[in-house]
Amino acid sequence: MDVGEAAGNPMIRNALGDSFPASPEVTIRLCREAGVDEYSHVLHLGAGVGTVCQMLVEAFGCKATGVVVIEPLLQHCIYEDERVNYVHSKMSEPPFEPGTFTHVLIECRCVIERDLEAALVAAKQMLAPGGQLIVNEPVLSKSILPKMIGRMVGETRINEVVQQRTALDLGIEISTAGFDVIDSRSEPEVIERLLMKLNQISMLLKMALRFSSFNPQSDAFPFSKKDLLKAFDEFKKALDDETFGWHSWRATPN
Repeated sequence: MDVGEAAGNPMIRNALGDSFPASPEVTIRLCREAGVDEYSHVLHLGAGVGTVCQMLVEAFGCKATGVVVIEPLLQHCIYEDERVNYVHSKMSEPPFEPGTFTHVLIECRCVIERDLEAALVAAKQMLAPGGQLIVNEPVLSKSILPKMIGRMVGETRINEVVQQRTALDLGIEISTAGFDVIDSRSEPEVIERLLMKLNQISMLLKMALRFSSFNPQSDAFPFSKKDLLKAFDEFKKALDDETFGWHSWRATPN
């Protein structure tokens, strides 16, 4: 099952929720605080399977455009409302005229965006005068990763994908890209929701891995199913003890 099939799988989406891993309540609150209303046009950089754009349109009556980074995910985006549009593009190269959008939303994408500076600069260019950037991201709160997760990050290509940034690191990058931060806060509600979802699927995932024929090592991943299960439990514990946190920012171009 590739990433597109996984994201579009109705059982997975039902178990995790369409806005996973962020919290829909937090996203709506951040957008409301940023002044999103029926006259707004929100650009969602890294729109996944597009459900957040739909959620914003339903909540505010605004227009929403999603930039889908992984092209196979486009087939799972929903086109039921003319106020919603999706395009395939890099986050750093959205194919729109500068100043097109009242708001730019980035959720759970900075953690996998290597050239974050370019993406943030592009976000600034996309904003109309008086527009706002909304960032809602997982962050690293402690300098040392859990043992098994640390091994996986250090010994595989995961270290090329996942960017280990603290809240301070992200705040500095937002400012360096030319924004004035007007609000910055931790978002414990997102962590609570993540833990709830992971606990819901924990037993199912463990049974599926133990009884399936899936062998990570056959796909050149140098860890066993037992290692994956240990990493899953470490991840839940790291959320609970705040090794991993969640943080949001609202900012305006300076």
